[in-house]
Amino acid sequence: MEKIAEIAEIEFKVGESYSNEKGVFEVMSIDGDQIVIQFENGEKISSDIAMQRRIQDRRQWEQSVREREAASPKTKPRRKAERKPAKSFSGLQSEVFQEKISDTQWRSRQQLGGSVASQLSFDRFKFNSWAASTKNEIHWADTSHWKSKKIPHVAKFFARADEASFSWGFYIERPDATGSGSADWEAFMRWLRRPENDQWLRESAESEELEVYDTHKSCFIGVIRPQKTDWAVEGSSVRNSTETLAACIDSWPATSWLDLMIAKRISKAEAIGRAGDIADDIALLFSRLLPLYEAAVSHLG
Repeated sequence: MEKIAEIAEIEFKVGESYSNEKGVFEVMSIDGDQIVIQFENGEKISSDIAMQRRIQDRRQWEQSVREREAASPKTKPRRKAERKPAKSFSGLQSEVFQEKISDTQWRSRQQLGGSVASQLSFDRFKFNSWAASTKNEIHWADTSHWKSKKIPHVAKFFARADEASFSWGFYIERPDATGSGSADWEAFMRWLRRPENDQWLRESAESEELEVYDTHKSCFIGVIRPQKTDWAVEGSSVRNSTETLAACIDSWPATSWLDLMIAKRISKAEAIGRAGDIADDIALLFSRLLPLYEAAVSHLG
């Protein structure tokens, strides 16, 4: 699959206008690594320049994907000439959807794993894919970060198939009290506790229809969904809201293992119906959620 062209890094200028998911805004001031922006409705916020730059880079990346797809001939299968007939990824088949590890072919670098990795083109990271050893899922991460023996429990992107659904998104682990710590987890939580980052994640999760959950189910059984101003917590024995996602996570048992997933979930039928385009769907979401991965690996410098 063709890689998308590298995106030139944007430089903000005071007095000029830009846009993000909330709408058009004007840069009011820049002080070091902080930027003050004002939206058309009068709302003014202070934010990290780096985070706003990542948003702009991601929007340019998504636009390049749309332009590339619009330029593709409508009467021919998309990217047919780019795929090897014997090993191309043409979509998810019914037999993929089971709890146990299924035929590993769909998870390989010649199939969905590689099809998505080939679209993840970023200056700082070189992403590759790995089939999970004990789960019916694929993991994507920066190659050097993944292979580092000094960093256990690395953050990653994932895609998983079960009997009824297909999900993909961001995945990060917090080991229990008996295991070694996770530098990725600590860095991620420091980032998440900042109000502007929680707001960005909540708005992104709302627009992408994402869910937050503990797949290990040792800290929380249920799902957390974004709302306009907070998060809805729908647990097995509780139904309420929390102002920030970090506050909710901090309220869970600190010594229990946590497999935190921030993901999109669709039905088996919808996933199969997307055919080969599911790879594009996955790559686009990973690009949008890249700030989560960057936050988790920020301790690496």
